[in-house]
Amino acid sequence: MLRVKSLIRFQCVSKSWKSIIDDKIFRKVHHDRSKSLSSSKKSFLFATIDSVYEFRPFENPQVILVRQKFPLKRFQHVPTLGSCDGMVLLKSHLGYKSFALWNPYSNEYGIYECPYVKTYSCTTPHACGFCYDPYADDYKVILIYRSFYAVYSLIRNSWEKKSSVHVKELNVRSWDCSPGINTENRVFWSIEWKIHQLVGRNSKIIYFDVKSDELKELSKPNFIRENNQLYRLTSLKGCVGLFGGIISSKTFDVWIMEQHEWKLSLTITCIHYVLCGPFIKNCVILVDATNHDEIFFHIRTAESQYCAIYDLERHRFVNQINMFNNLRCYMVPIFSESLYFPKIERKRKRKRLS
Repeated sequence: MLRVKSLIRFQCVSKSWKSIIDDKIFRKVHHDRSKSLSSSKKSFLFATIDSVYEFRPFENPQVILVRQKFPLKRFQHVPTLGSCDGMVLLKSHLGYKSFALWNPYSNEYGIYECPYVKTYSCTTPHACGFCYDPYADDYKVILIYRSFYAVYSLIRNSWEKKSSVHVKELNVRSWDCSPGINTENRVFWSIEWKIHQLVGRNSKIIYFDVKSDELKELSKPNFIRENNQLYRLTSLKGCVGLFGGIISSKTFDVWIMEQHEWKLSLTITCIHYVLCGPFIKNCVILVDATNHDEIFFHIRTAESQYCAIYDLERHRFVNQINMFNNLRCYMVPIFSESLYFPKIERKRKRKRLS
């Protein structure tokens, strides 16, 4: 299958070639094919260095494949809050209700504002999510606020305000928007007195169900029963997972939920023999071992951030790559190349009869 970079070059060959590549059906077919063939060699790292976005291969994160800049200034210098099928979700620092969806390959984007938040209310959502709805062939953005949550349908170009008992448990004002874990066409978060990805004894795991557009609770595993345990939500082998353990331990466990049952996958010794607690708080899994024999970790420290690669055959960390000294970098994995960007259904206005 042709890479996106080649398709962009082929648009300059002739008008007929450009017309074919710009066709909505062609881009959708290429998009679906890219998703089905996505593997470790086609998985890319999306990083933000100041106002420049960079694509880097997981095999060698120090190599820059593509550099791209978001067209609008107000969405530069902002964190990436998630990705789905080659598109990324961005939040503006200047506006509390402004978000953007962007396909960095085709440079197509859309700006969306939540109508249920007042312009000068300074209300930051507690959490957000971005996922695909296979039942309606749609993409949805989820924003969770203190008293409600809002769901945006990209295809219908409409917002819906909804209530949930889980949202009412939030008792503090939010200053950070916590991204959810997108897997199995659902988005997962952990909630206690605020929403994040860390799971402890008093936490509750919730998820967004794309079929009903409801926030539901996922039963917490029995192995989390002590106050000195800490886990982090992640995506593993296409399923929701947890990694963590006893805070004072030098090892941590990796669990995967398969067929509605939590299964222990492996036990890993923390890199540099740091304790489990600090490691889990400052580490996320970027790529799991679905199509290869390595797990890629992204670790942030007080001074810098780096990638650590764990070899499943040798059962140890085999490589550590210092990525950036700039702590303003944000990383998010993109697993498929695509020129596709869903077109919004515009409602036609009826002409007034004279």
